[in-house]
Amino acid sequence: MSDMKNLLDRFLQAVLSLFPLSPFREVIEELGNLPYLGYINWFVPIGDFVKIGTVWLAAIAAYYAWSIIARWIKLIS
Repeated sequence: MSDMKNLLDRFLQAVLSLFPLSPFREVIEELGNLPYLGYINWFVPIGDFVKIGTVWLAAIAAYYAWSIIARWIKLIS
């Protein structure tokens, strides 16, 4: 089992190495160095907004995926 996990890990690392690095990496690192960012996050919960937005986008994607599949198998017109 461990060998299979190691093989899968190496395969996924190889696939991820094909993708380019994030163009926003420097901006994110600069934002992390702001001394007052913690205070802003206390009043405006950015992390919660990101979580809610992610769930919302996943729900929209699931709706569109189901709509495409339903049209493909002719459940809806």
